[in-house]
Amino acid sequence: MRLPQHFFQTLSYISLCVAYSLYGSEKESSRILSVSYASGSCFLQPLSRTELPPRKLSLSKQINEERPFALGTSRDSLLEIKSSDESGFSFIRIGNESALELQDHHQLLHKGAILFSHRHTKFWKFIILDSLTEMRGRGTWMMERLSSGLKVILLEGKLSIGNSIQKQELSSGELVIISSANPKGTKPIKVDLPLLLGTSRLINGFPTTLPSNSRLFSAAQVQALKLKKKYDALVGDVTEEKKLQLWTVPKK
Repeated sequence: MRLPQHFFQTLSYISLCVAYSLYGSEKESSRILSVSYASGSCFLQPLSRTELPPRKLSLSKQINEERPFALGTSRDSLLEIKSSDESGFSFIRIGNESALELQDHHQLLHKGAILFSHRHTKFWKFIILDSLTEMRGRGTWMMERLSSGLKVILLEGKLSIGNSIQKQELSSGELVIISSANPKGTKPIKVDLPLLLGTSRLINGFPTTLPSNSRLFSAAQVQALKLKKKYDALVGDVTEEKKLQLWTVPKK
């Protein structure tokens, strides 16, 4: 099978640059991974045997590959992985031209953007260059690889970021940049949740909604009500696709 050049370009980003460890109640041996959605060119690359070529992923395919391996997407491609264990279900959505490596107890995001959605509390350790950042929480959140580190946006739920010396709690709709110089992240800034939920392909580029969909819209509504205090009017509706739309009219 001839593989697209974009996938090899994506895999070329797999190097020791950003890593995080997964701990908590989950056991690697009891977790089952399966492909719940695949659009375009999505591949799995075995890493313990580098002579093996990438394998194309398809819908409903169970991932039985032993770690380490990498998941990659080419241009205009999207991938959703469903993880099942004793605590329930969680989802990982991988955006286009992204690369995610899964080790036995570590994962490495090399390029692109991913989304996590899990109802139960989970715990990670991120290593950016020589700095350690711990993350603990539950809900729905996005992560994007930047040249300076990682951008994290909490869409709904609770998320703690930091280390043993300093940490901070994120609220729904807050964004931070994590770097080796600032493992707990920058001062959180607010993002426009209604706009983000309506435009992000990690939210709307998939045929099915996330299990956290109702909580996402609740978080957007709460943010909109808080913004209303600063405006004379708040106008909104929901489209036929059940997407929240909000407009604000500023004070004169």
